[in-house]
Amino acid sequence: MDKVGNIAFFLMAVSSEMKLRLDKIDTLVEKGYLVKTKGVFLFPILISPQGKVVNAFLRGKYGDDALPGFSWIAFFFPFVLATKIRYWKYFLLVGTIGFILSIIESIFNIDLSLTLSIGIPMYYGCYYPFQRWLFVKSNREEIGTFASVLLGILLSLAAAIPSLIIYGIFSL
Repeated sequence: MDKVGNIAFFLMAVSSEMKLRLDKIDTLVEKGYLVKTKGVFLFPILISPQGKVVNAFLRGKYGDDALPGFSWIAFFFPFVLATKIRYWKYFLLVGTIGFILSIIESIFNIDLSLTLSIGIPMYYGCYYPFQRWLFVKSNREEIGTFASVLLGILLSLAAAIPSLIIYGIFSL
């Protein structure tokens, strides 16, 4: 890491496990990999030195190169960590997927709650290290933990409103 990156890195609260993940991403970048964001929800993607998109979902290696791995804290508390690094599109993603699933559930009378309660945290656990790395490189200030918990809960509730409206309409 360069000197400015080190200063920004240590100003932010990062666990030793996350530091190891961020170091792995730094090593990949030194080897010629690129970390970019793509799409409406700004999903992080890893591009190999050969220009191929690397599937990092639940994978520990790409060839001989170590990937950052799965973040359990991001799996269990995605709303807090998304708020902490100001990844507001997480709530748009949750709200959009929840809305679509609520329509499918209401029309076909099936339960897809596991998709939202397990699927999104699985995704976030795999890709949060890349988002955190991008956030560290942006030199922006993170939101404190207590404020992230409260704001994350409020934003999660706000993201659920369209789904609740669908459930209300179909239950009439």
